[in-house]
Amino acid sequence: MYGLPELLQHSNAFLCRFRCSPVAATYLAFDDTDSPEGMCTTYLAVLMLKELREYDLIGLPRLVRLNPNVPWKTRGNAAVCLPLGRGVGTSDYCGEIDGIAVQSYRRGTPADPKEVLAVAEAVLEREAEFDCDKTNPGIVCTNRRPSPRMYWRAVRGIVSLSEAETLLDECGAQWRKYKNGRGIIGASSSISWRPRDRTWEVIAYRQEHRIGTRREIDPLSVVEMDRNTVNTFNNYDYETEHVAIAPSSPCPVLFGIRGDSLDELLSARKMIRGEAPSSWLAFLSNQGTDDHVVDARIGGLSAGFSARVRACVTQPPRTIKGGHVILRVSDGREIDAAFYEPSGSLRDIARQLIPGDRIIAHGAVRDDPRSLNVEKLRIVHLAELRQKTHNPYCPECSKRMGSMGAGKGYRCKICGGHTSESAAVTKVVPRTVACRWYEPPVASRRHLYMPVRRMPGDDINKLL
Repeated sequence: MYGLPELLQHSNAFLCRFRCSPVAATYLAFDDTDSPEGMCTTYLAVLMLKELREYDLIGLPRLVRLNPNVPWKTRGNAAVCLPLGRGVGTSDYCGEIDGIAVQSYRRGTPADPKEVLAVAEAVLEREAEFDCDKTNPGIVCTNRRPSPRMYWRAVRGIVSLSEAETLLDECGAQWRKYKNGRGIIGASSSISWRPRDRTWEVIAYRQEHRIGTRREIDPLSVVEMDRNTVNTFNNYDYETEHVAIAPSSPCPVLFGIRGDSLDELLSARKMIRGEAPSSWLAFLSNQGTDDHVVDARIGGLSAGFSARVRACVTQPPRTIKGGHVILRVSDGREIDAAFYEPSGSLRDIARQLIPGDRIIAHGAVRDDPRSLNVEKLRIVHLAELRQKTHNPYCPECSKRMGSMGAGKGYRCKICGGHTSESAAVTKVVPRTVACRWYEPPVASRRHLYMPVRRMPGDDINKLL
């Protein structure tokens, strides 16, 4: 996958993802402010920073994705956390808003949460998409962070509003909720995130008069950027020829580039040709980490969760209406592993599996119909595939026997002797798939999905 220099660079980037020094800051977080028709929670971060210029960023803004299976999400189920205060010492260039550079300080002192919240809630009230039924904004400001357990519950399951409020009370947090207030769950969860793994994203935003119009991005420049960077991922879908860094919704985002090296992302941003952005900002993120996936047995799967299942194929694959492929698998209990049409070439891999193959499947659990919607697949063991070459010979007459029908065995036309279906003469047929990871096209991957190229070798071995 990598030559030695690239492998070393990738390994160093991987190690760097685990360095997370705690900083003293005031954490301002918000969620559930966008809708399918517009706005973006990360763009609200830009607008917040414009209004909060008297404060500094103490560390990078944080873009935190939560459980992608919750039914009430607006779009990508992302919350944003801004660590604010008075910066001290060294700072780093991390963005530009209306031509003014944004700096991120490595150390600082906290601000007054009440004062920060007073400014921030006015911005949210002005900019959030309140007309959307699914949009229920929440905003939180605190100098004390909730336990990281809250993040893990929110990224892998469901956290109730009352639970979130109890934890915020324990932290002495200031908050404001709007409509049903569900946004404070995501906001407080983003504050509680302490990275085990992390990535970065550099997001460029459109000029205001262009928002809602067709984005002008040169696809060739995206391909060139993808091929000339080592640590970026999910930039371009070569299977569908889709520019994956640009959203399809009419939101203010022009493009977002994700990767394992912030320095490389800052360079990659300049490689994209097209309309000029008005602003851009770098975020620390949990995207591409598989934080939402848990190891599970089939019997313990619950709808709304994402799981990693080790199983054996028990029935040949079948293709149903819509081009979806269904594969019956078992680990003692059975479930349908579903490969839906957007998974593209991953369906072709599923069609080549046979009973006896052993796999590891990552996917979201669905109740109706009960299935594991597969998002990533590793073939662990391939069963022997044999093909019939001719009918068996009669052990008494040494004459070729005739078939009695599918699954009914064979009968000798001379002596009337019988033998089983397994007596047919067969040969081993080479398999057209291999024991390795397979994944869907880039355009079909969800935000938290860890691309195979990010998976370190040790983690792959642990899965086998």
